[in-house]
Amino acid sequence: MLALASAGTAQEDMSIHGVDGQIEENIRAHVKLAGESCSLPAWRVQQYRRDLPQQVQDAVRAYGYYNTEIKQRFEQNEKCWKLDLDVTLGPRVRYRKINVSTDRAPASLVPELEALISHPALKSGQSLKHGEYESYKGTLLDTARRFGYWEAKYTQSELAIYPKDDAADVALKLEIGPRYRIGEQRYPDLELRETFLRRLAGDISGEPYSEMALQDVYKRFQGTDYFRKVIITPRFEQADDEHRVPLDFDLSLAPHHSFGTGIGYSTDQGARLRGNYTNRYLNDLGHHWRTDALLAERVRELLGTYIIPKHNAAKEWYELSAGYLEEEYEAYQSNTLSTSARSIYSFNDGWVVNAGVNLREETYQEQQETKFRKTLIVPGVGATWIHASEEPRQTSGYRFETGITFSHEMWASEVNFVQAYSRVKGIFSPIERGRFIARAEIAGTLMDDINELPPSVRFYTGGDNSVRGYGYNTIGIEKENGEITGGGKLIVGSIEYDHLILKSWSLSTFYDIGDAFNENPNYRKAWGVGVRWYSPVGPLRLDFAFPENSADDFRIHVSVGADL
Repeated sequence: MLALASAGTAQEDMSIHGVDGQIEENIRAHVKLAGESCSLPAWRVQQYRRDLPQQVQDAVRAYGYYNTEIKQRFEQNEKCWKLDLDVTLGPRVRYRKINVSTDRAPASLVPELEALISHPALKSGQSLKHGEYESYKGTLLDTARRFGYWEAKYTQSELAIYPKDDAADVALKLEIGPRYRIGEQRYPDLELRETFLRRLAGDISGEPYSEMALQDVYKRFQGTDYFRKVIITPRFEQADDEHRVPLDFDLSLAPHHSFGTGIGYSTDQGARLRGNYTNRYLNDLGHHWRTDALLAERVRELLGTYIIPKHNAAKEWYELSAGYLEEEYEAYQSNTLSTSARSIYSFNDGWVVNAGVNLREETYQEQQETKFRKTLIVPGVGATWIHASEEPRQTSGYRFETGITFSHEMWASEVNFVQAYSRVKGIFSPIERGRFIARAEIAGTLMDDINELPPSVRFYTGGDNSVRGYGYNTIGIEKENGEITGGGKLIVGSIEYDHLILKSWSLSTFYDIGDAFNENPNYRKAWGVGVRWYSPVGPLRLDFAFPENSADDFRIHVSVGADL
């Protein structure tokens, strides 16, 4: 029984001396005998041993060693075999001459291809690695084809190795040929008019073909709310004599109507119920309608928005909206009827700019004071820039918003003012599991008497997303009777550190500061700790905040939503 146990546990043994790391791993991968069991027939073992020197040479030559000495010691008994390899690497082969040239090349090439040709990754004096040589060849050819030089091919591809000189010469000649262009676009029959689909794609006919250009067209379609499937196939085999490539679009529309509901809670608004309805295709020109409703303890809102795509349909559109907003907070209560018209343009680098006008009639009351009604006609311009990852726990990114609005009696508005604001928020991760979240906000108003403004246009702070430790919009100008009213200026800042402790959980600590004021700020401050759960529907935040100079010892904040 002991003998049987010993035989059953016998294992093949191959030792390699003189090399380590990647070279040793490559030798083991090349030597066929290394993967065989003790039960391998003797004749097969001898066959593998005969081929072994060449296999080792192939393995080390991949790293540029062409003058290698190999010694092997082989033992075999009735149980198994044992192989010892002594490998002595000679001098490494290095590149001597690098000659990369082109044939049938246009007068000018795209910079990415020109850089690969004029500054190849292979350098004279650099150690030879066959993998790097093949990688450069493949990258050069792939780059040419990605940018529309579809006929590109090698007419010369030589790697000449001189083991006695420890040298290698490279001679590559790439026949480039003409650059193809985007030709006819072929669309399926859909509820949307073909002229609208062409506007979505942009003015691409006749543009130089590249995979990046195709990807940009894909993003233009996928970035809208119209489609559930977008596939764009270039048909190079159908290109015409002028090298124009047809594009076939395979598109599937999203549902004509969609509904959404959600239940949630935040400290600012209390328990809330959300609902929305979208009609994606009011007509074949891509006009669509969206209705949003919010029912919360302190806020009720109903908003309808009509969206009209402009000529550059994927990047610019008009928004016409009308709504009703009812707010009930400690500092004020207000009911607002509003309608607005905006023109919006989205840039490729993340910037979105808008210009428009808002007409609003607001009935409001601050604490127990008299009710007032104000009608405002407020033109304005604004811009937003977002650069952020889409992961549930964002580890980097920035968001910036700025805008200016103005109102004057000359166009029948009841109050004269100019107001500007800027907000910035950033996330950066100096260590693997930790990240910092910083935000700042500044705003100001130019007018004679800030008390003429309704609460929705004044500045308050305090709450889940401003200065934690204080109630929503409870920081402002304190009157003689202790009541709070909004100010004409605003400054808010926050810094937070968040550390991941489990896959979907993290702990955080933060410090917030801010005030809404007219003349000189009286900053309210708070520090705290929190827990984050990165749920399938978005991050859920639970914060315990400890304010300074407040009647409350601490305050709990609950909020849901992306960090940026």
